[in-house]
Parts: sequence; C-alpha cells; structure tokens
Amino acid sequence: MNKPKALVFYQYLPPWRIDVFNEMGKYYDMTIAFTNAECEGFTYNRKELLGKLKNIKTIFLNKGLKIGNRPLRWGIFKLIKSEKPDVVFSHEYSPTSILVALYKQLGIFHYKYYLTTSDNTQMAESSSGLKAKARSYVLNHSDGLIVYSDAVKQWYKKHFKQLKIEICPNIQNPESLLSYREMFPAIIEQYKKQFALEDKNIILYTGRLVEVKGLDLLINAFAKAQTDNYILIIVGEGKLKEDLKVQAMQLGILNKIVFAGFYSGIELYAWYELANFFILPSRYEPFGAVVNEALVYGCPVIASKYIGATDFITQNNGKLFDPLNEQEFIEVLQSSCKKY
Repeated sequence: MNKPKALVFYQYLPPWRIDVFNEMGKYYDMTIAFTNAECEGFTYNRKELLGKLKNIKTIFLNKGLKIGNRPLRWGIFKLIKSEKPDVVFSHEYSPTSILVALYKQLGIFHYKYYLTTSDNTQMAESSSGLKAKARSYVLNHSDGLIVYSDAVKQWYKKHFKQLKIEICPNIQNPESLLSYREMFPAIIEQYKKQFALEDKNIILYTGRLVEVKGLDLLINAFAKAQTDNYILIIVGEGKLKEDLKVQAMQLGILNKIVFAGFYSGIELYAWYELANFFILPSRYEPFGAVVNEALVYGCPVIASKYIGATDFITQNNGKLFDPLNEQEFIEVLQSSCKKY
C-alpha cells in the first residue's frame, strides 16, 4: 500500500527535528523544503544531519526576499504543483504558511493542511497586529495545529474552538541521545585536559550567544554569587561573544568562565554528562530543546520561567526562576551550587 505524500515546509534542519521527521517518514512519502537554511546561528552540520534522515527527500529554497526576518521564497506554488502532496505541513504563521492557506482556500490545490508552532503561552497571549491577523487567517484555513505542550494546547483550544490540536514536543528521542553515551569518557577526558577542568564543578550553558539568551544576566549573577569551586562553561558562538568576554573581564571573573566555542552532536552531548547542572537564562525562548537534551543525560536544569519547555522541569530535576530579577538569579545560582 502506497503511503500518502507529504510536503513539509520548515526553516532549517536542527538536530532536535531529526527524530520527528524520521517518525513522520514512517507514515508519509515525505519531502521537506527548507526555506531559511542559512539563518544565522542555525546552520549546524548540515551534511551530518541530512545523512540521518531516512528515505526523506530534501529541497532547499534559497531564492526570494524577506519580510522583516521572515523569508518569502519563490517556487512554493511550483513545488506544490510538482509534488502533488496529499498533506502539507508548515511552521508558524509565516509568508509560506499564508500562501499554503491561500492556495487551499482558493481551491487551487486539494490537500490537508497542518501547522506547527513554537509558541509558548506567553507568546500566544501577546500576539497582536499583523501577526495575530496572519495567525487567524492561517488557522481558519487549516485542518489542525501541532503544539509543543499541553498548556499551549489549552490556550489554543480556548481561542480557536473549531481547531483540531495535537501535542508533539520539539525533542529528540531519548534512545537516540543515549546511544552516544558509551563514547563520552574519552571526549570528557579531552575536555578536562583542554580546559583545565580536573576537580572543577561545572555550570553549563549551550546555545547561541545572543541577547535574547540572557547570558549578560548570567555573567552578572555569576560574578555576584558565592559559587565556590564552580566554573561556568559557555558552549556556542554568536555576535555577543566578545562583549560577554569584556563583561566578564570587567567583573573580574574571566578566569572562572570558559568560552568553549561551537560543538554539535556527540561532542556537544558530552558536555551535559560532564556538567553538574545546566542553566538556560533566556529572556525569551519559544521552547528550549536543550532542556530535554540535558535531562536525558541526567543533568539538572535551572531554567528561565520565560521558556516554553517549563513542563519538563520539576522539583526533582531542576528549578525555574526569573532571570530578570537579579537577586533571585543570584540566589538560585548559590542554592544550585550547594545542591549539585
């Protein structure tokens, strides 16, 4: 029996979507069209990640323009016409999603249409203006919505009563992550030697070095907290790297912070195994797939209350806090260093 054809529009290929895409590929003859693969900070190791997709066709749409930060790519109509999908998936209420909804409304093509969104409840509630209008239009011409958490599902059920809504967290399969574990010891020994971490306790951050991630708040709180034998490891790259180094130097703690650079795959996951606890101090975070990665490896998570993955964090595996409250940030660092 032939599988139905699915066409997926997604911005780029991150590690945490591999398992989701492969699971979808079990049920669909699937093509993924990437619309913003060169987005700053989200390029990853494309060759490696593409190699992990199983029997899934991929297309990169690079020509077009941008409306604000959102790409509008040429060739969407032509691609739908040539692929003849039974079902189309797109992400967020983007120009691409608006076009897919419009083609369905006009009856130009006949397909089921489903949206995925990274919204957390705060984002869903604060949507206004053109974004809210785009959301209403797209959802009113779709067959369903896929969200990351029950809290977001309940919000959408209240405001879009006719909509079919399902939950699919933006995470990797724990079995996939744990399959790398046997290779960690050698990598960890290398890190200890390279960064002089022997007998050190480690607070870990992984991700982009950009303003929204709250790393300036983290460095400020780390400088003021009593953290004893703890080192702050910052894994990632971004435009704020040099500014963060200057901040650490001015606060007199540059010797207590390691800017380790960019890591991915096994080399990234080994950091979770090494760390005492993971911290995510974001001012804003649609979800936070790194939370799942850390917890799978048994690394406690201290996370901003402004992330979307709050459902994952309990009193047994971490703590939520307000990174915008300096005193609360300092206190949560101190208590976590004593606990972990």
